[in-house]
Amino acid sequence: MEFKTVNPQVIEQFRGGGEIVAAPGVGRENHILLTTVGRKSGRERTTPVKVFLKQDDRVIVVAGNGGRASNPAWYLNLVAEPRVRIEDAQGSYVAVATVLSGDERDDLWGVIQEQNPGLVGYLAGAGREIPIVAFTGEGASK
Repeated sequence: MEFKTVNPQVIEQFRGGGEIVAAPGVGRENHILLTTVGRKSGRERTTPVKVFLKQDDRVIVVAGNGGRASNPAWYLNLVAEPRVRIEDAQGSYVAVATVLSGDERDDLWGVIQEQNPGLVGYLAGAGREIPIVAFTGEGASK
């Protein structure tokens, strides 16, 4: 699947409220629209991102980039500016991104792998540690 072609369709369908048919397995219940500020352009960039876990007041995602050797642009953007906008099935809100590390990252990686057994093979060729990011809302406008 070519993200540059499919993502605009997914975003439109996600925001439109109907079924998301542009990409198999993508839905409001297991994805968010993540809007970051481009680290080079300063422009807002929106990307559909799969949610792997919801914990308390946090949404947990992985920066898999389809198993590519490089981190996705959205990840590089949020490292530069951690304030982001999240759109989910309930609405839109501002959140702060935290890249997880150490034991917390390792523990969550184990849980994510258990719940998504195909993920390991899918990301095996990346040749990098896959970042895990937690988003915490600043005051949801839901």
